[in-house]
Amino acid sequence: MNDKRYTDNIHRIEEIISQLDAGKLPPEEAKKLFGTAKNLIEECEAILNSYSGIIEEMSFVSAGT
Repeated sequence: MNDKRYTDNIHRIEEIISQLDAGKLPPEEAKKLFGTAKNLIEECEAILNSYSGIIEEMSFVSAGT
């Protein structure tokens, strides 16, 4: 189910942001976490995009077209 994966990714991204904001990570680890967060964001974007067609279809149905 994409909903769970999406919310799990968002929670992990928030954790990474907190770690990066703390400023206590060695540069190499910060770079690695930044890359992880970027990948998670891209995955979230793909999940949201997968719902695009469903939302458009629902709009057409509710508009009576």
